[in-house]
Amino acid sequence: MSMLRDPRGDLLPQEAAAARTWQDLKESLSAAYTPDVIWLRLRLQTPPAGERWLLQLSHALLDDVRLYQRDAEGSWQLTGQSGEDMGRSNWVVDARNPVLPLLLPVGRETELLIRLRSKNAMSTYVTLSSPEVYGAAARREYLVYGIGFGFGLLLLLFHTLFWHMSRERLSAWYLIYVGCALSVEMLTAGLPQQLLDLPVTLSDPLLGVIMSMSLVIGTRFALLQLDLEAAWPRFSHSLLLLTLCISLGSALLVLAGHNGGGMQLMQRSAMLNILLFIGIALCRLGRDQGQARAFLLIFGVYYAAVVISFVRNMGLIPTSVWSNNAAALGAALHMLLMSMRLNRRYDLLRREKEQAQRRVVDVVARQNERLDQAVRARTAELRQEITRREALEQDLRAALETERRAKQSQLDFVAMISHEFRTPLAIINTTAQQIARNLDAAREKTLARCANLRNAAQRLAALVDEYLTVDRMDTAHAPFQPRDCDQAMLAELLDDLVADWPDGRVQLHDAALPPLLRCDPGLLRVALRNLLANADRHTPPGASIELRLQHNEQTGLSFHVSNPGSEIPADEVPRLFEKYFRGRQALQSPGAGLGLYLVRQIAELHGGQARLESTGRSDAVSFRLDFPLAAPLAA
Repeated sequence: MSMLRDPRGDLLPQEAAAARTWQDLKESLSAAYTPDVIWLRLRLQTPPAGERWLLQLSHALLDDVRLYQRDAEGSWQLTGQSGEDMGRSNWVVDARNPVLPLLLPVGRETELLIRLRSKNAMSTYVTLSSPEVYGAAARREYLVYGIGFGFGLLLLLFHTLFWHMSRERLSAWYLIYVGCALSVEMLTAGLPQQLLDLPVTLSDPLLGVIMSMSLVIGTRFALLQLDLEAAWPRFSHSLLLLTLCISLGSALLVLAGHNGGGMQLMQRSAMLNILLFIGIALCRLGRDQGQARAFLLIFGVYYAAVVISFVRNMGLIPTSVWSNNAAALGAALHMLLMSMRLNRRYDLLRREKEQAQRRVVDVVARQNERLDQAVRARTAELRQEITRREALEQDLRAALETERRAKQSQLDFVAMISHEFRTPLAIINTTAQQIARNLDAAREKTLARCANLRNAAQRLAALVDEYLTVDRMDTAHAPFQPRDCDQAMLAELLDDLVADWPDGRVQLHDAALPPLLRCDPGLLRVALRNLLANADRHTPPGASIELRLQHNEQTGLSFHVSNPGSEIPADEVPRLFEKYFRGRQALQSPGAGLGLYLVRQIAELHGGQARLESTGRSDAVSFRLDFPLAAPLAA
């Protein structure tokens, strides 16, 4: 196959065949938007399998298609004509794209000329097949189109009902967005033109206007998805106004008959918008609540398909089945992922709202009950003890402070339970449902799901053990059993602790251990393990944690645990050893906020102390645990 450009469009077949400016084509025609008439010359070696053939052009929106063959005298004769200009009701073969029947001599070389003209992108590939093969391929093609557009219409219906119930602005724009994308794909495929016999004077301007307006609609929806109107209001307003002006300009060019100019303006602007939004999403990674990650995944699929279609229209890549249908496939996958994202978002919002309402009702009820009891008790005491007002005032202040602390402790505990128990319980529930729904699943999948159940259960058990240990420490009967530990026992304890982590994760710097240390070895192990676990959560993969010992006859034995990591904010330092307190850096990892609190309690039982040595601003984050050589007798 070879190509010839006819800028004036006045060449006759004989003149075109004799021209010397033919260009060889490898696979397909990709001439971008051009006002030129394009001639294709096909040299065929026909097989001895019959004379009747069908020539099919993949581009559904070609305006004028003419097929020429040589007659017995060697003159070129028009043997077939199709295209939007002649009206689809006059096409020889009822199809969504031009199909021309032709007769080919059996078993010898034949030359064909095809004259093409189109206001749209001049990109197509040519297929020759027997009527039987074409019929089977056409049935499969219409089945695929029917399934695809049927899925799109169901998606529109579902989200229309969803918007009717929720009245969410994002849902309304998503409906407009999906409707625009489906309209463009259907008109580009030529299905409405075939089914409704739309004239080209209506279908081409309609497609051009919808594609032009899709620029501003897509920009608006992307701004909503990235939540940029709240973060960057001026930028969002300016960008939306600019894309609206470009869309209107592109639509006016199309309506004025300059379809190529309008489409190229719109598509180049769309490419710049794609690059802009991808850059914004990359900049906002980790700074928002997951919108940027979702945008890069969901819109990245669609943007890749749009880029493939654009570079195909510009003639930069060959036209093929995949490049022709890239936009349709990308749009379908994009809409599916976007629907899943919206459904998940609304479900989370609904559940959070219900939980917040329940918590508010419970807190208000408990608070009212407590206030009623406090008022009755205080009123009775004031009436009975009128002469002791000053003492009563002090008692009341102490009681209110105790109540405040108890309430705060309770709220912290409820928050810890709600945050830390929900995830493993949800994993257990979901995995159990998966196993129950698919009892005949492969053994590897069942083992993996059982491992998920076991990990979630171990996480719950660890949280319960940690809380029970703290609960026992807070009682008057703390499990404190000090005894004399020699150097061998201490060395074994330290080696066991280091062995709990992968090789190289914890670096133990040996120092001279005291000959004798009076301590509770079990509680000492718990304190050191909590310090190491805390350091492990905040240490990047591949880095190591340092455990150093210092021995002094006067001050006792000191343990230093340091790790590389982010600096601890100054406003969190005073609360590090508080019960249930978890810093902002620890919110993404499991934990109950009891580790450092337990370390301080154990240190105080031994008559020592736990403190933060370095916040990590100029050096590594470091905690220090001091133990006297002899534990207090009445600890």
